[in-house]
Parts: sequence; C-alpha cells; structure tokens
Amino acid sequence: MTIPFAGHPTGAPSDKEAQCEEDKIQSAYRFLLADLMPFGKNARIQLEHGGENDSEEHYRTVTFWYGLHQPCLVQTDEFHVGDLEDEEAHEYFSPTASEVQTLSSRYEWGVDHLHGKEIFPETTDTGRYMKGISTFVMKLNPNNLGVLLRRKFDYSFPNQCARVSVADVTPGALWHEVGIWYTAGSNTVVQSIPPEGELGPTRHEVITSNRRWRDEEFMLPRQFTEGRSAIRLRIQFMARNIPLFPGHPLAEQAWSEYRYKAYCFIMPKINDL
Repeated sequence: MTIPFAGHPTGAPSDKEAQCEEDKIQSAYRFLLADLMPFGKNARIQLEHGGENDSEEHYRTVTFWYGLHQPCLVQTDEFHVGDLEDEEAHEYFSPTASEVQTLSSRYEWGVDHLHGKEIFPETTDTGRYMKGISTFVMKLNPNNLGVLLRRKFDYSFPNQCARVSVADVTPGALWHEVGIWYTAGSNTVVQSIPPEGELGPTRHEVITSNRRWRDEEFMLPRQFTEGRSAIRLRIQFMARNIPLFPGHPLAEQAWSEYRYKAYCFIMPKINDL
C-alpha cells in the first residue's frame, strides 16, 4: 500500500514468503501534514515506542517549524475552580454548583503501569460540576484579536454541552451568546465483539477507562474581546439525553469545571520580525 500520506511499501507477510533478507524488514510511513501542534516556549513530541521506550522498531522523523520568534498566543489569566480565594477573585457565581470535588486521575496518555512499574502517575486537582449556570471574570490583553478559552474537566460526565455568552464587566452589561461548547462522549464506551464473528448478533460490552482528565478549547470572537482588559463569561449547561446505546440507562449529566485559562491572540511587533 502506497498512498500520498501513509503506506506500507515493503515487507513480506511472513518470513516464509520473503524472497530476500530485505523482505523480512517491515517498512511503513506516515506524513502528519494535517496534525498541527501549536506550542509556546518549547514542545515535547514523542512516538509510542513501547511502554518504557523499549521497542526495537526504528523510527525517523522530520519536523518543520513555521513560526515567529515571539508568541502570538499569550496566556493572560487562569482560574482554579474549587479554590475559594480564586473563586472570589474571579467573581465566580454558580447557584447549582456542587461542593468542591477532589479528583485523582490521568489524561489519555500511555500505559499506567508496566512490569510492576508506574509509568504515568495520577494527578490530583479540585473543582466542581454544575447543572445550571456559572459566571466568572477573566483578564485579557486589550490588544487581543480574539481569545482561546481552555477548560480542564472531568470526562466521566458524558456529552457535556453548554451555551457560552460574553459580557463586559460593567454592571448591567448585556450578554452576547457566542456559541455552543460541546464535548461528545465520555471515558465510558461500548464495543461489540460477537464470539460468532462479525456477522453474529450484537453483544454490547461497556468499558470505563480510568482516564478522566481532559482539556478542551473554545474560541471567543474578536468582536467581544478586542479592546477589553477583562470579560465576564456565562456557561449555561444544556442536557444531552443520548444513551450509550439504545436501551442503556442514561448516565448523570453535568458540566464539569476544574480550571479555565484565557489565551489572547496577539499580533507580533513588526520591528521584531
């Protein structure tokens, strides 16, 4: 198989079918042209090479960097939900919010344990979940050309969905709806591997992962952020009554929020290019 972005051009199906020693070497390629990896001061990019970097396959990579010698996406604020002082500082208001939750879990990285050794340890954080609205204030750079809002949350709540609105921080300012923030799925999935084969009757198997941490971003339009040193955000929970599969009971739904970060898009200074 040889196609423009991926292929497996050499390598016999088995040693018996090899016509020479080179046929025993499996070779494949993949060009990740669409996999943009934005980063700030530095980036760490790894290939899956065995749980403890012990795989014997040979890999070669070429990385192309397209950028400027100055950041164009700058973090201007971070809000830790569940930290009472930080909630007060960011004017957090959420009448239906839960008590502060403490969660120890992992992101969707490599293996947890291998050969009795912990590879990726759990991390612990505090936050809340809610089923109504939450509002809070985030600081911005007034020279921004739009804002990226990042949320850290508990992915065990399925199909988290919310209507996002923005307002000035002045009293009585009008709210402007800017979109729907939707995260499909959860850390619980369903698979079907019928013992009779692919054409056998469906047999649902529900699997719940221990990877509950997740980060996702939402873009705030420039027209509601430019020229402002701070904005007020309103997150309004929207239930999505979608069962894991037909007939399966609905799981508890809520909007989870542990941390929010605001990143401002900034034009580079021409004299520094």
